[in-house]
Amino acid sequence: MNAPLVLVGVAVMLQAGSSGFLSGRLDGSQSLLFSTIAFALATVVFTVIDRARRGRGRGPGVLRVHGRLMVAANVLTAVTFIGFYLSLVYVPAALAVSIETAIGPLVIAVAAGRAARTGDHLVGWALIACSGALAWRLSGDAAGAIPVGTLATGVGLALLAGVGAAGLALLSKRLGRLAVDPVTVTANRFHLTYLAALVLLALDPPAVAQVGSQVPLLVLVGVVAVVVPLYLLQVGLQRAEPLSAMTLITTMPGLTYLAQVLFGAAFDPWALALTVVITAIAVGYARVPRRVTPVPAAAGPLAKGQD
Repeated sequence: MNAPLVLVGVAVMLQAGSSGFLSGRLDGSQSLLFSTIAFALATVVFTVIDRARRGRGRGPGVLRVHGRLMVAANVLTAVTFIGFYLSLVYVPAALAVSIETAIGPLVIAVAAGRAARTGDHLVGWALIACSGALAWRLSGDAAGAIPVGTLATGVGLALLAGVGAAGLALLSKRLGRLAVDPVTVTANRFHLTYLAALVLLALDPPAVAQVGSQVPLLVLVGVVAVVVPLYLLQVGLQRAEPLSAMTLITTMPGLTYLAQVLFGAAFDPWALALTVVITAIAVGYARVPRRVTPVPAAAGPLAKGQD
């Protein structure tokens, strides 16, 4: 497996572990507070790094060169992450992650149109079927006890997050072809996410006071769940073939399940078997050679011209 896909794999493991830890520990206000803290922290960290590097002659700001693409990245990022973390309030993490990640490869294949091979669609549907079976195995009883309206809300948010994630993969690849530094992208694509989460949080002042004690823990989890993995994922998505990357991301439900077991959830041998199947399909298919447009090194200058 090539280096960009290894980075995607590491990012997936970090995010899965964090999702397993957060499952059942966040209510709606805590979820919004987490999004605000984690994405604002990522923005600050990578803005400082980006400014320091551009101060040594790294070229013009990305907003002046690729403003429209960065606006799109902000919208897709907000849809993906706020949608996902809010879905954890309504449905178990295994179900939310399964829905979000399973739909990605199929969305990429459909977006590719005629360029997509029949096998791309078949693998997409196979991953959806296996992920659905895993989600049912892990949360069937729990999901059955959830009111229909609540379940529909959680599933809808997870589907929305999955479509947003696929869009981010395609957009990241385009930014990679334009030689935009992943540090620069990471510094600029979270503004709408933390601002939207902050606005939603501010609509419920009593809840803000109640979640204040959670800040230190959420900062720590934010580093592991957002700051580090999303930078690794950004580098990987800009350099890897989108379908391969999104296929590899479908391993997240199984890894999230393993994390939940690590944090005290019950062990299910059938869930483990499905996790192994999904991982084998995803890793095997991600390794299939595909033509990838070469992407300049991250240290290269920003592409000139207005997009």
